[in-house]
Amino acid sequence: MSERVVVGTRGSKLALAQTSKVVERLKEEGYSVEIRIIKSTGDIMKDKPLYEFKGSGAFVRALEHALVRGEIDVAVHSYKDIPSNMLEGVTVSAVLERDSPYDAFIARNGESLEEIKPNAVIGTSSLRRRAQLKLYRSDLRFENLRGNVDTRLRKLREGLYDAIVLAEAGIQRLGLNVKYQRLPIERFVPPANQGIIAVQTRVGEEDLVKFMNHEETWIEAEVERIVMKTLGVGCAIPAGIYAECRGKVRLIVQVIRDGREFKVIEELSRESAIEEAREIAENFREEVGLRA
Repeated sequence: MSERVVVGTRGSKLALAQTSKVVERLKEEGYSVEIRIIKSTGDIMKDKPLYEFKGSGAFVRALEHALVRGEIDVAVHSYKDIPSNMLEGVTVSAVLERDSPYDAFIARNGESLEEIKPNAVIGTSSLRRRAQLKLYRSDLRFENLRGNVDTRLRKLREGLYDAIVLAEAGIQRLGLNVKYQRLPIERFVPPANQGIIAVQTRVGEEDLVKFMNHEETWIEAEVERIVMKTLGVGCAIPAGIYAECRGKVRLIVQVIRDGREFKVIEELSRESAIEEAREIAENFREEVGLRA
């Protein structure tokens, strides 16, 4: 009889689509898999902007507690939702190959960001997206937008907004037929780990999922997270952090404070990327004036 693995996930269509990728890999390895849906704080408190959770892991903690209690064996997350301070006894043991890290601009009438009417209302609760868009188009106005992808698109169709911004990876994972503009990554730098699916286990049980780890994505994720940790930024500070591992590691870091953009673009050695990224982030933190 094959070994049984209980996989924990949130219940949204996107979360289940992400989890299906992990389940498929486990089944290929011969495991019998049960999916268990667990509600998170972020799912329950849908009207609260994410930056107000202040790094508490709004979409993560309930799954981590389930891991610690032994109710599940594996938890699947969007890596960008996982705070740096994971629960004791829990670790990220694998990441899947990265999907698109880009943001997607979706206008109700199909316009691009450049074409949309003056003073258009953009739906997003992300301080990073607001700050980036404001730099590019100072006339734009913003309203909070929460909910799953279907809910956000429905609100757009209903005319509550002229446009919204979503992660392209979510659109692609759900197989949605939506017209959108892919925003250029150097101007609209994504948050750390956007497009990466992370697989958590209990500490000491990493081998359960290590076989599915994608090495280049792992390096990208670790570089982005050490920069995020060193800068001390999360959802409450407009910051984009992106690393691309193609031989060497290309790093882009963007912080926007009081309408002013700070940016650094560096190329790192693959072998010492983490150490180099930490040093770059320390120097950048001083330049921007962030607290240590």
